[in-house]
Amino acid sequence: MENVDNVLLNNTQTNGDGLDDLFVRVELNEEESEHIAAEPYSYWKSVFRVFIRKPAAIIAMVVLALLILGIIIIPLFSTPEAYMSNVEIKNLAPSAEHLWGTDISGRDLFFITWSGAGKSLWLAIVSSVIVIIIGTVVGLFWGYMKKIDWLFIEIYNLITNIPSLLIYMLLSIVFSTSMAWVPVEIRLIFSLTLAGWVGIALLIRNQVLIIDNRDYNVASKTLGTPAGRIMFKNYLPYILGVIITEFSLVLPGMVSSEVSLSYFGVGLPSTDISIGALLSNGIRYYNIYPWQILFPALMLAILIFIFFLLGSSLSDSLDPKNHR
Repeated sequence: MENVDNVLLNNTQTNGDGLDDLFVRVELNEEESEHIAAEPYSYWKSVFRVFIRKPAAIIAMVVLALLILGIIIIPLFSTPEAYMSNVEIKNLAPSAEHLWGTDISGRDLFFITWSGAGKSLWLAIVSSVIVIIIGTVVGLFWGYMKKIDWLFIEIYNLITNIPSLLIYMLLSIVFSTSMAWVPVEIRLIFSLTLAGWVGIALLIRNQVLIIDNRDYNVASKTLGTPAGRIMFKNYLPYILGVIITEFSLVLPGMVSSEVSLSYFGVGLPSTDISIGALLSNGIRYYNIYPWQILFPALMLAILIFIFFLLGSSLSDSLDPKNHR
C-alpha cells in the first residue's frame, strides 16, 4: 500500500493537476444509453431471411420465373398457323421445324403447350384467390360465431364426405347445361370454387379458436368492439401467415383439378388450348405418338412440383421457431 501511495503522490506532484489526470471524463448521453445494440426483430424480415436461405425455395423461384417468362414470351414468336388444325402435318415427330412435334389436329405442340400452361395457370390462380378469400371470410365468422358452429360442421361433413373431383365434375356438368351461355372458363372457375373453400374455412376457424381467448381479444369483446373489427383487425393479422402458406398449397391442387376436369371431358373442350385438353388428346394414341402426352405431362409436373416446393419452404419460413 505504501508503494501505491508513493506512485500516486509522485504522479500528483509531477502533473500538478491532481488525480483527475488519471481518468477521462465521459459526457452523459441519455439517448445513447437507451440504444439497443441488437437489431430489432421484424417478423417479415425474418421470414424473408429464412426463406431466401433455402435452396429448394431458390430453385423453385428461378424455375417459376423461367416458366412465367416462357409463357409470356414464347407465344409471341408463334404464328397463327401454329394454333390452327392442319391434317397434312398432324402427328409429326419432334423435328427442327416442330420442336415438340404436332398433335392429332396438326397444331404445333411446342407453342400450344406453352399457351396451354398459361391458361391453366391463370385459371388456377383465379380459382385459388377466390377460394382463399371465401374460405378466410367464412372461417373468421365460423370461429367467432360459436352458436352456429354446428351448422358449419354439418356443411363441412356433407361436402368433404364426397370426393372433391366428383363434386367438381358434377358441378361442371350442371353448369354446362344450365349456364351454356356463360364462357367455359367462367363455368370451370365456378365448379372449382363453389365447394373448394370448405377446407380453408375449417383451417381458419381452428386458427381463430387458438387465439380467441387471448387477453386483447377478451378485452375487445368486453369493451363492445364490433364483430367485424375483431375479426379483421384482431384475428386476421395473426393468421395471415397461415393464409399465405395455404394459398401456395392450394394453387398446385387447383392446377391438377383443372387438368383432371379437362382430361375427363367436363372442363375445357378438347379443341381448346390447355394442359388438360392436350393430355386428353394425347392419351388416345400415347403408345404410337408418345410426345403428344410427354411434353404436356412434363409441363404439368413442373408446375405442380415448383408450387409444392414454394409452399413447403414458405411454411417453414413463416414458423417463428425457425427464426434466429
